Amino acid sequence: MSRANVLIRRVALLVVVAMLFGGFASARPVRAENLGPGGGTRVIVGDEIVGPYRILFTSSPEPAQVGKVTFDVRLSDPKTDEKVRDAEVVVDLKHSETGATLSQAATHADAGNPTDYVAHLQLDQPGQWEGVLRVRGPAGSAELPFMQRVTPKRQLSTLVIAGAPFLVVLALLAGLWFARSGSRQKR
Repeated sequence: MSRANVLIRRVALLVVVAMLFGGFASARPVRAENLGPGGGTRVIVGDEIVGPYRILFTSSPEPAQVGKVTFDVRLSDPKTDEKVRDAEVVVDLKHSETGATLSQAATHADAGNPTDYVAHLQLDQPGQWEGVLRVRGPAGSAELPFMQRVTPKRQLSTLVIAGAPFLVVLALLAGLWFARSGSRQKR
């Protein structure tokens, strides 16, 4: 057998093994993590002036799934760009179909810094949620309406269905490789 054939076989074997390990790794259940700003984050309002404040308003994870959704708010004075740290910030949500309501104060407690306000809401129903961000602070009040879409949690079956075509192709390639290698050894 020539060196080229041996090299091709080894490369093919490595590819098959790598694809097998990749297929098994993708079969694990996937969970959406609340990664906060910088990882899977949706910018609802990006440094826009709303009433007497400049507001940066994000939600995470993106896409939002049934479970905990984090809303992060940063307020500043549009004239001086000083951060507003002493406001009352509330996130109100209403499910557009069922009418279920949730309300949570956003505070500095879980924000990780003294500038941001964070609210963690447990959203147990998928669908459209109509939201309002309410701010009351030294410069006055502001309200910002927004929509939050929440998808059902991913199921393992969804991942298996998505990965099945790749596993079928992998099995066919492995079968062809083994069939070809077996017929060459008989010669």
